[in-house]
Amino acid sequence: MAHIDTVLALMDANIRRDKETFLSYLAPDVEYHYHVGSRPLIGTEWVEKFLNKYWGTMTDVIWRVDRHAENGDKLLVEGYEEYVIKDSGLKVAHPYMGIYEFENGKITRWRDYFEM
Repeated sequence: MAHIDTVLALMDANIRRDKETFLSYLAPDVEYHYHVGSRPLIGTEWVEKFLNKYWGTMTDVIWRVDRHAENGDKLLVEGYEEYVIKDSGLKVAHPYMGIYEFENGKITRWRDYFEM
């Protein structure tokens, strides 16, 4: 499977809120930088806690890849994310860039870059 296919499947699991499938694409010791400047999440247990909070506060999620480039075990994606914050009804929309590193078909490092 091409790495972009793995990320697209992960994105689909996110939209469907299928936590087990989402986490299955990550290495157990994954390092996820969900926001530049914030402490990274280390390991799938920490990512699971993040997902619980994210899915608990966001709705109407759109997450797409517009462009990507793959080189060996690295993948660069550029796309768009949009969601509604449940409590306030505020719609958040922004372009983003993601960098993924893979080992044995699993995401080992993931960094997201976007402006809020």
